[in-house]
Amino acid sequence: MEPELSVIVPVLDEEKFLEATLASIKDQNTNKEFELIVSDNGSTDGSLEIAKKYADRVVQCEERGIGPARNFGALNASESSKFFVFIDADTHIPGYYLSFIYEMFRANPDIVAFSTGFEFSERSDQIRLAEGVANNYFLMRDRIRSATLPGFNTAVRRDAYFKCGGYTNVLLEDVDFSRRITKLGTVKFFRHIKVMNSSRRLEVMGLLGTLYYYAQLDLGWELNSTFIDKITKRLGIADLREYIGIRK
Repeated sequence: MEPELSVIVPVLDEEKFLEATLASIKDQNTNKEFELIVSDNGSTDGSLEIAKKYADRVVQCEERGIGPARNFGALNASESSKFFVFIDADTHIPGYYLSFIYEMFRANPDIVAFSTGFEFSERSDQIRLAEGVANNYFLMRDRIRSATLPGFNTAVRRDAYFKCGGYTNVLLEDVDFSRRITKLGTVKFFRHIKVMNSSRRLEVMGLLGTLYYYAQLDLGWELNSTFIDKITKRLGIADLREYIGIRK
């Protein structure tokens, strides 16, 4: 098999969500060859056993952090792969998702990376409001400047990924990556295509925390992410790494 797409899932103790995520990836309705890579960041629960049931390759990333985990998965992708698709361990993708990605890149050679809309698995009024805030933020970014790519759902051309330096180990690593990849070509956000996320982050952050996070995304466009990281620690602000995936 010579895959044209590599789907990369960073994992750290995700046994509660991982199986459903990997199943949604393996159950894609596409005639394009793809591979599924799980980049484990030191799981001590049952994540590895689940990953081995579904993944074409399970790799062990020793450097802790969601940026390094995603990047290590990319470094271990097949040479034949032209496109990287980064999906978080609690994100389910629709059956047409990989076909959409492939055709979008094929039809739009100027696009180097893009992301899509999302909805939360829980449907309370507060969660639906936060979902609307988040999707509108990403759409606004796409229209007035350049899209911010949420790391839980990002597709990127392989050559552009490595040329811009890939994901790194900084706070708001998705903003940092978005800023660098934008310099290489068009970056887009397609709201009409939606993946489904667990609402666990919102349940931890609350609505105000969600708004605070997206305000930091805007700040992240203007300042170096490592600078934000230092200021966050100095001021004793809640560590957002805990809210948005593998941040330890």
